[in-house]
Amino acid sequence: MSTHNHTHSGVLTFLLPSLPGPGGPGLLTILGLTYGTTLLGNGLMLLTICANTYLHQPQFLLLALLATTDLGLALSMLPTILDALWVPVPTISRDVCLLQMCCLYAVSSGQSSVLLAMALDRWLAVCHPLYYLAFFTPNHLAWTSLAFILRAIITLLPTPWLIPSCSVHNLSLPFCFPTEVLQLSCGGLSWTYPAVSMLTTASLDIVFITISYCLVFWEVMKRISPVGQRKALRTFTAHLCALLAFYGPLFASSLFPGSLPGSLSSLALLASPALHPLVYGIQSHQLRRGLLDVLGCLSTSRVAPVPKGPHH
Repeated sequence: MSTHNHTHSGVLTFLLPSLPGPGGPGLLTILGLTYGTTLLGNGLMLLTICANTYLHQPQFLLLALLATTDLGLALSMLPTILDALWVPVPTISRDVCLLQMCCLYAVSSGQSSVLLAMALDRWLAVCHPLYYLAFFTPNHLAWTSLAFILRAIITLLPTPWLIPSCSVHNLSLPFCFPTEVLQLSCGGLSWTYPAVSMLTTASLDIVFITISYCLVFWEVMKRISPVGQRKALRTFTAHLCALLAFYGPLFASSLFPGSLPGSLSSLALLASPALHPLVYGIQSHQLRRGLLDVLGCLSTSRVAPVPKGPHH
């Protein structure tokens, strides 16, 4: 197997595991369904928000950013997963592996940032409604998005110099996850950079997200009736499950790279993008109506038509 991991004309290659691998066709079927749910759910949510102008509000624009990062994560993994399914001995070159690794790293960082912004959005909207509209303006949202992009870029800068150059590169995942690829470094220490930076960033986000949602939950529970409290508890539990589905596999993949079979690791990383449209999208009445508008199931539009002037 190691014969495939050498340099051809100066181009370093990595050997990917073939799928389905451990777990068989059953796990592969679940992976396919999860992929379909991720692409369809997030694609429809993004299309719904873009097509309906009454959804162009901070809360839904953040959902659009979340759907974009979900699609980015799924599409970044897709090419090599397809290679692992169809090619008998799947390989990936060093440059393509570096590109995929940077995409996964940036998308994961961006997704964590968007989840933090969504938590702060709900905290301001519920606990400080007078300041909400003043803070979450389109201008502030644009600057916040730029800050998220810069945070991902800055942490990515050293990675091209950390990618390994040894002779043996057998990956356990059907994609180039940063900590696993850099763990193969000859020096043996460069994998700690993405692990520490990713975990530090995610840990800080988790702290602020937890504080924000706890404050929102406490404020809501003080105001509403027992029936409303049960509904709020179900919503809070659904959001908690979505957060665990994202941060759980992210921490596991960073701390223990290659500890799970390829198809199972792919399924774990795709669980969060598949859940987001269900947790954040379907429970919103405005998004459901907007989706029906997009699908042509409503006879009238939610957007008031612009009155036409008199004909001359």
